Formats: sequence, C-alpha cells, structure tokens
Amino acid sequence: MTESRALRADARRNRDAIVAAARSAFDHDEQLRFDDFAARAGVGVGTLYRHFPTREALAAAVYEGEVDALCDQARDATRSPGENLDAFLRGFVDYVVAHAGLARTLAAVVDPATQTDGGSKLERTVADLMTGAAADGAIRDDVDPGAVMILLHGVGSAADRPLWASESRVAMEVVIAGLKTA
Repeated sequence: MTESRALRADARRNRDAIVAAARSAFDHDEQLRFDDFAARAGVGVGTLYRHFPTREALAAAVYEGEVDALCDQARDATRSPGENLDAFLRGFVDYVVAHAGLARTLAAVVDPATQTDGGSKLERTVADLMTGAAADGAIRDDVDPGAVMILLHGVGSAADRPLWASESRVAMEVVIAGLKTA
C-alpha cells in the first residue's frame, strides 16, 4: 500500500509492526482472523484498518516488502558484478526454500497486478545484475534475463518435490555455471 503522505514516526512503527506480524503468520501458515494481526502487532484494530483496509492490502504490503528485500540485497559494493549475480541467484533459492509457506500464502492472497509488479521488479534486478556481469566479462552476453526468470519461477513451482530444496540449489548451480564465460 502506498501512503499518499509521509507517515509520522509512530505511524511508521505501527505499520511496520503490522507487516512484520503478518509476515510471520503467513510464513508459518497460521490462519488468523484479520483483526488478530492487530493484536499480534501490539496495535489497535483501528490502526490496522487505517493502514490496511483488507487482508489483501496487508498481504500486498508483505509481498512488496519481500520483493524489495530480495532486490536490495542484490548489490554489494564489495563484490564484483559477477559475484553479485551469483549471490543473488543463490540467495533467491535460499530465500524461497526458507520461506515456502510465505510464498504459498502470498501467491494465494496477493492480487495478480501486485504479483506482476513484483515480478517486473525482480526481472529488472536480474537484468541489471546480468548486464553488469556481462560487461565485466563474468557471464555470457547472449542469455536473456527472461530465461533466468523462467528458471527462478521453476524453483518456486517445484516445492512439492520431496528433494526440492537440495535439487533447487543444484539447479541454481547449473544455471550459474551455464551463464559463465568460457
């Protein structure tokens, strides 16, 4: 949810507390009544509704925060462009494996437009990382970021496989090796 004006510090803390409570509940597949998120966050029900009029709006805020966190960790000035790409791809898999419950919940609740926006932001991040790594000579320059995104989507969609976590990590190592220059 985009706030039309800057929030006061206490309002920002309340909003952040609500989002954190929801993230935790969604991550653990807890089934809470919407009003219960307020109690979990230590705020009143009116505060919950002021920031998030619906469960869907709250889930969208959690989703947007998770996408932002993934994209923000993609760039580290102490690493080379190729190392940043490798770290992002491995980190993406580790994140999806560690937070499979959160991913399932958000996929079921967040509206398609918000999911599309998040996917676009992730793809821009992947494209930027790949462009930097290719310019630095660390990866091939003939692979489209869309191909990598399809592979990242595959990691999330295979969660019902018994060896999903280990297979996903191996698959990402194959992707990383396939992107490298000779």
